[in-house]
Amino acid sequence: MGIVDKVNFEELQVSEEVVNMLKNSMTSFLDKVSIWVTNFLTSMLTMISSVATVGVYTVVTILATYFICADRIYILDQIEHHFPKEWVKKFSKNVKKITKMLGGYLKAQGILIGINFVLVLIRINCV
Repeated sequence: MGIVDKVNFEELQVSEEVVNMLKNSMTSFLDKVSIWVTNFLTSMLTMISSVATVGVYTVVTILATYFICADRIYILDQIEHHFPKEWVKKFSKNVKKITKMLGGYLKAQGILIGINFVLVLIRINCV
């Protein structure tokens, strides 16, 4: 038994048309609220389950990074041992170039982000 059914409309002397319109509106409203709550709870469950996945990925990434860094000298020694010296020289030269270019790229991106931040901050304060 719904809330609308508990109200005694005969005492209020409301026409049947208005009662039907009120019942339909209330039903439609409750249906929409029910759909919204269902969607909200579903998205919350999805978000909570994705937090666990992100946590596992983060832990695995941190552990892999640690073990690679810890064995860096051994890995470089193995590379030098198994590849020709010319390849190792070219590889180290290219790694240095890539590192330098990546550093320049990240510096440029940092400058652009800083400029955009200042512009947005000025725009927000002027409005």
